Amino acid sequence: MARPQLGDEISKRIIDLIIERDLPPGSPMPTELDLMADIGVSRNSIREAIRALRALGIVEVRHGYGTFVGSAGSEALRTWLLFRTRTPGAGTTGRLRDLLEVREMLETELTRRVARRHRPELIADLEERVARMRRKGPDSATADREFHDLICAEAGFDLARELTRLFWDVYQAAETELGGPAGSAVTTAKRHQAIVDALVSADPDAAEEAVHRHFDEVRKRAKAGAYGGLGAATPC
Repeated sequence: MARPQLGDEISKRIIDLIIERDLPPGSPMPTELDLMADIGVSRNSIREAIRALRALGIVEVRHGYGTFVGSAGSEALRTWLLFRTRTPGAGTTGRLRDLLEVREMLETELTRRVARRHRPELIADLEERVARMRRKGPDSATADREFHDLICAEAGFDLARELTRLFWDVYQAAETELGGPAGSAVTTAKRHQAIVDALVSADPDAAEEAVHRHFDEVRKRAKAGAYGGLGAATPC
């Protein structure tokens, strides 16, 4: 088995090869023999590195077909974030708060950008999600997630959109375990409607303020959840 430091170095070398050869996701990877020759290490070392890269989604092993360049999705990062925010005795509520702060920073700037320029169709889509939020139930949380995703999509930054989706999923999973007071469907819808109103007025400052007010309420709920135990995830 490759030593940890050596294994990390080999993994980095393989990533460099993928980039240098401009191999897009789905492309066949160089064979083990080619990688051994290019990097100058043993077959076992190459296999250990490939296993590590597979766990990160950087490579994909298709049994019976070979090894291919992966899409490097956010699953590995999701697993890490979930572990980090849920580990007992490691400042769980503080880490959850930090996660919320990072998400707020991203969404505040994205919403400001959308306030400066957005399609009329977006407002109709957002209004439809707010209407669904007013109806308490599982679909309310789905509509909430879709609301934020629509704004991120409109901003046009794919990486930021993927990160906000990731932060949403991790926060919801962690909040479920903490528990806390169930959010009022009417209150949740009202906070989101304020964001829509700011977008309609094309006022970036008002949009920023509406996003901050929204996250202030989510923070209050998360803090209450640290001392509760209702175990019911609420939209954010």
